[in-house]
Amino acid sequence: MISQTPEQMMLYNARLKFQRDEAARLRMALQDGREKGREEGREEGFREGEALGQLKGRITLLQELLGLPLATPDEFAQYDSSQLSALEERLQQQLRSRS
Repeated sequence: MISQTPEQMMLYNARLKFQRDEAARLRMALQDGREKGREEGREEGFREGEALGQLKGRITLLQELLGLPLATPDEFAQYDSSQLSALEERLQQQLRSRS
C-alpha cells in the first residue's frame, strides 16, 4: 500500500464518497424512472382497455337492437380496435337503414 499523508487520505476518501454518492443518485434516478414508466404504462393500458370495453359494449348493444346473435369474447378477441370500430359502424348503418 502506498503511504499517504493525512491530506491525501482525506482527498482520497472525499473522492470515494463522491463516487459512491453519485452511483447512489444514478441508481435512484433509474429506479424512479422505471417506476414512473410502469405507472404510465398501467395508466395507458387502463385507458386503452376501458375504450376497448366501451366499444365492445356498443357493438353488443347494436347486435341486441338488430336481433343479431351476440358476439362472444372469443369472437371479439379475433379483432383489433380498428376492425371493431368498422364493425360498429356497419351495425350502426344497418340500424339506420331499418328505420
